[in-house]
Amino acid sequence: MAYTSLNFMLFLAVVILLYYAVPKKIQWAILLIASYAFYLFSGVKQVVFIMVTTLITYAAGRLMQKKRDAFKRDLEENGAELSRDEKREMKKVVGAKIHRIQVFAVLLCLGILAVVKYVNFATENINELFSLFHYDYQLPLINIIVPLGISFYTFQSIGYLIDIGRGKYEAEKHLGKYALFVSFFPSIVQGPINRFDDLGKQLKAEHKLDYCNLKFGAQLMLWGFFKKLVIADRVAPMVDAIFSDGYKEYSGIVFVVGMLAYAVQIYCDFSGVIDIARGAAQMLGINLPQNFERPYFSETVAEYWRRWHITLGAWMRDYVFYPVMLSKPVSKLATDMRKKGKPYLAKMAPSVITPFVVFFLIGIWHGASWQYIAFGLYNATIVAGSVALEPVFEKMVEKLRINTGAFSWRLFRIVRTFIILGVSKLLVCAPGLRAALYMLKHIFTDIPDLDFLFGVKGEIFTLGVDQKNMTILLLGVLILLIVSILQECGIKMRETIAQQNLYFRWFLYLATIVVILFFGIYGPGYDAAQFIYQAY
Repeated sequence: MAYTSLNFMLFLAVVILLYYAVPKKIQWAILLIASYAFYLFSGVKQVVFIMVTTLITYAAGRLMQKKRDAFKRDLEENGAELSRDEKREMKKVVGAKIHRIQVFAVLLCLGILAVVKYVNFATENINELFSLFHYDYQLPLINIIVPLGISFYTFQSIGYLIDIGRGKYEAEKHLGKYALFVSFFPSIVQGPINRFDDLGKQLKAEHKLDYCNLKFGAQLMLWGFFKKLVIADRVAPMVDAIFSDGYKEYSGIVFVVGMLAYAVQIYCDFSGVIDIARGAAQMLGINLPQNFERPYFSETVAEYWRRWHITLGAWMRDYVFYPVMLSKPVSKLATDMRKKGKPYLAKMAPSVITPFVVFFLIGIWHGASWQYIAFGLYNATIVAGSVALEPVFEKMVEKLRINTGAFSWRLFRIVRTFIILGVSKLLVCAPGLRAALYMLKHIFTDIPDLDFLFGVKGEIFTLGVDQKNMTILLLGVLILLIVSILQECGIKMRETIAQQNLYFRWFLYLATIVVILFFGIYGPGYDAAQFIYQAY
């Protein structure tokens, strides 16, 4: 059930009516039923995977909590008779038990994710090695459909377990309410990746019908529909045409246009569905975390990753980045370098090594292919390199007497970052790694065909987007840019619209609806195209 389909709108309307009609104590039950009903639309067999993950992490969380509670009771009952060392030893033993339970459950969840998402990728590569060494045997591929949103709910569940292991909060006792946290239907498809201490509390709370929540939620959904249907799906045919198997027919300037088109498509597609998800949740009184903060205005690649898919970045920071940076091997390496009289390298080592671990995981999380691995390592190299060379850059800026507070300097950094990120996007949208390298080579070696770029000969309108649709697309991107600039300046659009006169507000709402209905791009049977991130 696509978020942009009529079925979803009817489904959401029924859920909202039931949610506010039933006694508030059982509102969570309506959401749980709705979430599993929504998930069943993706296939009955897929529900098994999310149920197994839910049961594993719920049971592990309860067992970890029991161990911690038993330890606290022992301290209360026998603490006065125990020395400080004995208490420390007891805490260490209990911590080790909790850690073993946590690791076992996490490995089970990651094992499920690996089997359904990565086993065929591994098998294909093993078969390639067999062929390389002329070994006459091929491992069979497994026919498994990747369950809807498995990466999202797996990471969300693992984060829950790690937080319990750290003692951040107590494990949820109610299986149904925990199952709702894992399966909450607005965020199950593409996120955001939620934390239990935030979303869990909201799902268990009682919510009254609130006009502002309905209004602001509907506005956010409309904005998401605009980005997805009017912009992302309109530019999609151009991206498909340029990054097809016939890419060698095109020159470098075509690939530049393709990179720009893909940057628009992936942002409007992904942020569009997040807006729809957050808007739907807000209509139910649930506030999901923001997942995008105008990432294309970033001045560095590191800043971009703090603004793009914010909840994934925060998850990686809390559960991968800091644990790796503070791990014994990395700490030992830094200590050894310091002993050898290399204080700068000792200081830089953790900040340089850790991004490669994080971005390798981010790459493979996005997709099981070498392209995504290359994508992750490329971003890691840029981030780690910028950290290592920061003193050099600072000296260059000082010698060149650059005014770092000037708008021109910020604009230069934004454009530079966008170009660097364009290369990383090319790595994943090209038909393969060889194709991506071919395109990069021709971007820098072909003479730019400005006639093509400005549509003088009309060739640009043969790439899946005719002149009429190109005009609509450019107007849509212009509206998006204006709104983004206003938001970057600190203007809150929904609150600002709410302050306007009634007639103007409703004119704006109706105009947006008309634009979406008349200029939205729909697939066969008026089902909107599948979101790019849906299978993650």
